[in-house]
Parts: sequence; structure tokens; C-alpha cells
Amino acid sequence: MASVRVSTCVVGGGPAGLMLGLLLAKRGADVLVLEGHENFEREFRGEVLQPSTSHLLDELGLLEYVKAQPHSLLEAGKIRMNGAPIGEFAFRRIAPQYPYAIWMPQPIFLAALLRKAEPFPSFSCWMGAKVTKLLEEDGRVVGVSGLRHGKEPFEVRADVVVGADGRYSAVAKLGGFEPAYEHHDFDIIWFTIEQPPGWSSTFYVSLGDVRGLMLPKYPHHIQAGIVLPTGEWKGWRQDGVAAVAERVRRFDPIFAGFADGLRDFTPFFPLEGLIRLVRDWTRDGLLLIGDAAHTMSPAGAIGVNVAIATAAVAAQQIYPHLGRGPIAREHLRAVQRLREPAASSGARG
Repeated sequence: MASVRVSTCVVGGGPAGLMLGLLLAKRGADVLVLEGHENFEREFRGEVLQPSTSHLLDELGLLEYVKAQPHSLLEAGKIRMNGAPIGEFAFRRIAPQYPYAIWMPQPIFLAALLRKAEPFPSFSCWMGAKVTKLLEEDGRVVGVSGLRHGKEPFEVRADVVVGADGRYSAVAKLGGFEPAYEHHDFDIIWFTIEQPPGWSSTFYVSLGDVRGLMLPKYPHHIQAGIVLPTGEWKGWRQDGVAAVAERVRRFDPIFAGFADGLRDFTPFFPLEGLIRLVRDWTRDGLLLIGDAAHTMSPAGAIGVNVAIATAAVAAQQIYPHLGRGPIAREHLRAVQRLREPAASSGARG
């Protein structure tokens, strides 16, 4: 069995986990990030970095590095009704200092964070490392154990374990964390098409009989999401492919070609519009951040931004307490105290 000792063990190599690992490693802390998947190639995750995140990245000295990666800049958003434009908003009016949102595929963003962190000798990332157990002593969390690549057992001991493993967090389940509130009122049914000629690559809200979002997807695609009440997608499927195709046409005329070519439901990816705020993000030696602590609505494209900001705060709060054994809950609770208002308002809104 592989057994290691680090100051910080981060479970989850998403935006929050890798950002936390990078920021702690820059300060010289020894960090191990455990990512359950073998690679970053997964679809339909948060890929819009809002102006507030550009501001934060600038303060961290990472903005120009991030903007050097393949991306699109969104300077405005538009509203359509049954395929016709009816309004728009400009980021320059909302955030004049950073008058854009950055649309970057999450695999590109995560790979960029990993490349930035890997040169630090105190940083490590294990891919394909799934956590199956929390290690506890006298009621304090002192590490984790699990399997790499489905067959290699490992054990990691640390001053703090940070659960950054997303909305279906294994760490939150293993730690017995309970939600303060949880809502699942809608789902988003995602699919992707190539941008038609002359299409303006920006953020669209589509109103009308069928409602949803249309987002630019790097390099020349549209990521579309139909918003449905919880459970309604099952009914759509039961109505058959032809009925779904007709509803996709009503979503917006630009999807007519996509609808004409539908033969089954494989192009669609349903995502639960789950909103959850964990009551207490901490235990002695354990902290939850990102979607593990505050699952945001996918409709607002803000979840990744709130998670990154929470990771930055967590790095500031964790670092001074490293090197003296499990970090006490009272110290870790500062992260929740500082970030819960933003997470709560974003989730409810």
C-alpha cells in the first residue's frame, strides 16, 4: 500500500481543488490533490469565468496566464424570444474594469492550473485516485484511504483534508455532512451544435414556449440547455424522438438542422438543477469547499466562480495552521464564515 504524509490532502481536482493546491504550493506547503477520474475530459461543466473571477485571478497574478490559454471572450449577453432578439446586456456596464466573461473549456482550465502547480516541488496530483474512507483518531479526521486506478490501495495522512469533490461529494457523505437546505426544482438538458454562419458568439437567454440557455463553446460551437421542471425530461423521452425534435425546433430555429438529424437521445446530457448548502462545512481536520459545500444552480453559470473564490479564502485560512497536526474545526470555520453569504445568496438567487 502506498502511504504518504502531507500537510494538505485535497480530494477533487476540479477548479476549487486545483486552485487551492496551487495557492498552498506557492507558499511552500506540501499538497497532494487526489482526482478520482483518470483525465479532465468531461463535458457540460462550469466553463464561464465571470468578471469577478477575472478580478480575483488578476489579484493572484494568474489572469494573463489564464487568458493565454484557448478561450473566447464574452462581452455581452442577448435575450431571444422564439428565435428573435428582444434585448441585451453588456458586461462593460456591469463590470467596467473587467468588461467580459471568459469562456474556457474546463479541461483546458484545469490542465492550465495543473501545469502552473506542477513545478512546485511540494505539489503532487494523483489521477484516478478515489477516496473510500476517512481516517479518524479521537474524533478528528487525520487522512483518507482509497484506490488508485481501481486496484492500488493508498493511504494519505494530513493536517487537513479538504473535500473539493463536487456536488456528489464522497467526502461529504463519508463525513456525515447534512444540508441546511436542498432544492431540486428543475433540470437542464444540454446538447451541442456547431455555430451557424454569422452567429454572434455570446451568451443567450432564450424565452418562449421552450426556454433555456445558449452559450458559446470553444472553438466554434453552441452549448444549449433546455430548462425543464424536475422529472419532465422523462416524459419528453416517453413521447418519442420526433416529439423531442419538434420541441427543440421551438426552442430556437437555429436548432432545426440538429432536430432533423435526431435519431435517439444520445446527444442530450441531463444535469440536475440541484441547489444545496451544507449546514456546517467543517470537522476537526476536515473542510468542504466548492460544490461539496455549496452546490450552485447551473442556470446562472456562477458555480465555478464561487468555488474558485472559496478556494482562495481557504488557502489563506489553512496555511497559517499547517504543521501542527489536525487543524481544529474552530480555525477551519473561518472559511464558512467568510464565504457562506456569497454561496448562500448565489444558490438561492
